Amino acid sequence: MPINEKIKEYISAWKRIILLSKRPDEEKFNLLTKLNFLGFVIVGAIGYIIHLVYVLLVS
Repeated sequence: MPINEKIKEYISAWKRIILLSKRPDEEKFNLLTKLNFLGFVIVGAIGYIIHLVYVLLVS
């Protein structure tokens, strides 16, 4: 398969994705923002706990 056809298929696939996608309404956007923030807090807390355990075990 020539490179031109591969590129055309790739571009057409992305065009379909963009045409099918839509912007979230304000309620969905706020929910996603809260969930992302919650995920950051949870990952940060886990990292802090691991660091605290490491520091307590080493010293």
